[in-house]
Amino acid sequence: MNSERTSLYLRGMPTRVVREAKAAAARRGSTLAAFVSDALDRNFQENSDGDDSEGLRDAMRWYEKNRPRLLSRHRGEYIAIVDRSVIDHDTAFEALADRVFKRLGVRSVFMPRVEEGEPRARVRSPRVRR
Repeated sequence: MNSERTSLYLRGMPTRVVREAKAAAARRGSTLAAFVSDALDRNFQENSDGDDSEGLRDAMRWYEKNRPRLLSRHRGEYIAIVDRSVIDHDTAFEALADRVFKRLGVRSVFMPRVEEGEPRARVRSPRVRR
């Protein structure tokens, strides 16, 4: 397991799940954080499909390489990339995701918004009222 650490806050967790996790951690002589971290790590390893994650990385590389061409056809749209090709596109992410997952089932699909440069988020700084 990686030695880097960070905090994770989960709000709205079912009380039953939290109690069971605390009890299981205590039975193992472990902290809750260590128990949850181990459980998540095991789950990711058991459920990870090497081809699926590699396919996602491949789609991301393909998108970066083909972004100039994609900009001319799909600027401002979300696209779904599978096997190095655009299988669908839409201006609304939710509509695109619904169609793609109905067609392909639940799997990893890279669906970026086609725009120049890296996506940016504008976050306003808090104001102090006086």
